[in-house]
Amino acid sequence: MAYITVNETGTFPALVLSTDVANSNVGLTGNGFLGGANLLNVTCLQDVTVTNSTGIFSWTDFCSASINKVTTPSDNEISTNIVVDDEGFFGDSAAANTSAKYYGVSGLSQNRIEVAFRLQLNNSANVGNATPANTFYYSGVGYLSSVAPTVSPDSPVWVSPLTIAVNGDMGSGPKV
Repeated sequence: MAYITVNETGTFPALVLSTDVANSNVGLTGNGFLGGANLLNVTCLQDVTVTNSTGIFSWTDFCSASINKVTTPSDNEISTNIVVDDEGFFGDSAAANTSAKYYGVSGLSQNRIEVAFRLQLNNSANVGNATPANTFYYSGVGYLSSVAPTVSPDSPVWVSPLTIAVNGDMGSGPKV
């Protein structure tokens, strides 16, 4: 069994955002919407949690001695904590003014702009925006929320939680 490794030399989780939700490529293997000057690469992730929460409706009736169950639509989200950097968090005024890179994490959240996302579990620092072989990912569209930058005397950098509330389906898989 092979493990999906991170935090080794040259590998790390990567979160890429785009305002081009028409090209969300949910479930697509390959480079997808990666590769573009106006994408926002959310760097310096501290931790990542992917939640796929399929609901279950339960009921009882007089026809059975057991509880009956059926699935309901899932409520998916990705949660992380990020280190705040100037361009990634507040945006880049030199980027196209409708792009994720222009708005930054704060602007995308405050303006309630739907984004396409791709969370690569084992990205490689050696390939730029291209997805390396055997990269596992989650992708879809959603809204950024729970942005709350904080700092303390024993923390020399600002950090913020970040949640992507997935709108619709969330795809996943390996790039082969």
